[in-house]
Amino acid sequence: MLESLNDEPTRSLSGLILKNNVKNHLHTFPPEVTKFIKQECLKCVGDRSPLIRATIGILITTITTKGNILAWPELIPTLLQLLESENFETVEGAFGALQKVCEDSYEVFETEPASQYLTVMIPKFIVFLKHPQARIRSHSLACVNQFIFGRSSNVGDHMDSFVEALFTLSSDNDPEVRKNVCRALVMLLEVRLEQLLPHMTQIIGYILERSLDKDEAVALEACEFWLTFAEQDICREILREFLPKLIPVLVQCMRYSEIDVILLKGDLEENQHIPDLEKDIKPRFHYSKTSNISGTLSGAKTPSGGGCCFR
Repeated sequence: MLESLNDEPTRSLSGLILKNNVKNHLHTFPPEVTKFIKQECLKCVGDRSPLIRATIGILITTITTKGNILAWPELIPTLLQLLESENFETVEGAFGALQKVCEDSYEVFETEPASQYLTVMIPKFIVFLKHPQARIRSHSLACVNQFIFGRSSNVGDHMDSFVEALFTLSSDNDPEVRKNVCRALVMLLEVRLEQLLPHMTQIIGYILERSLDKDEAVALEACEFWLTFAEQDICREILREFLPKLIPVLVQCMRYSEIDVILLKGDLEENQHIPDLEKDIKPRFHYSKTSNISGTLSGAKTPSGGGCCFR
């Protein structure tokens, strides 16, 4: 049904039903059935419908997580080979599946022998960061990001080319790409700080801009950079010269938007005629640990110091 029908919702629904059966009963499938499902999944990776391509990606990652990625040895080589296709749907479908597999099975890729896949995957993903299609750039960057925290040295082995690609993507017009760039920088700041230090002036300038990005998801991801940076020992030394620019940006990010203000006022106006509940205005008493212990032993609890604390 995933191949033969023209009705997208029906095809997608059949794929999701199959996914649920795989999730719950994969180990009971006869080997020939499992083999057939895998073959049909790979045939549909480049489907013309984005909905079907997404469904196939979900089905593929369900098979690898409920079974084992090593039990499907042709999967990764086939998907990597499909990336070389001149057909956009095929490349996007293959990358969508790879991204889901990387997200759900990244721990498996950190162990032998599956880690051998990364020696091929990481450099190929970095090459695709320069792809003309924003969707492909976003997929490839999301795939690399999954392994920044990992124990494998594959990302570190290609760090220079990766950082160079991130700078190239810094002016990308696609918000999803910009969000993934910010996410990559935040993770690298936490685990690869020494390799970012030579570029820190450029990075801080970029994150300052993205903290005020029109896309809220991008701005939120950029603000994570400051939180992570604040936990680094060299934060004060490096950020000192940027404080005149940074503080106004952070203050502006703290302000409510006009929509937020309208919604807050609406909530206040709507709640004014509603009486407060007793539990909302009743004072809560603070108990010290010793009071709690003695109260438990005696069967009663006494507020420490006889005072109360309104919260």
